[in-house]
Amino acid sequence: MKLIRSSAMSLAVLIALATPASARAGEATAQLKRTIDEFVTILVNTSVEELQATGLPQTALKLIYGRFDFSEMTKRSLGKHWNLLELPEQKEFVDAFTNRLLYAYGRTVRASGDEKIEFKRETGDGMFANVETKVVSGNGEELPIDYQMLAADGQWKVYDMVIDQVSIVINYRAQFGGLAISF
Repeated sequence: MKLIRSSAMSLAVLIALATPASARAGEATAQLKRTIDEFVTILVNTSVEELQATGLPQTALKLIYGRFDFSEMTKRSLGKHWNLLELPEQKEFVDAFTNRLLYAYGRTVRASGDEKIEFKRETGDGMFANVETKVVSGNGEELPIDYQMLAADGQWKVYDMVIDQVSIVINYRAQFGGLAISF
């Protein structure tokens, strides 16, 4: 019986060690939490006047660009329209869409500085993960934000955010769906 238990324990340890870091449960949450914590710290330590005058500090932008896959988010948002664009048009659209998302996300995450972000749970299959969070304001109001992430080169990248049960990708795809996009 000891031999079976010992073999089972050895097998479990071997599987854990052989599992790529991107597939381990909780790793998406840990990576996202580090990014958000650093981002919020930067925003809280930057005056509203400075944010309005110069936009997000470079340190905050570096964090966000490292964790969010804006190309994937844009591609999913445009849906069938993505392949109709030439490469320079795709890049231009990604840049414009990214700026729009950064503006909206910055306003959502930092209204007054007394918000707390709670990380609720993570679900996934090793290649994709969903990290459920909740932003709780100083007066107790709650805003759920779920981050849909994909594994890429040992990192978890956000490709969609579901804010108060509304997917950014699906919302924009619906808006772009009826448009004839041309540059």
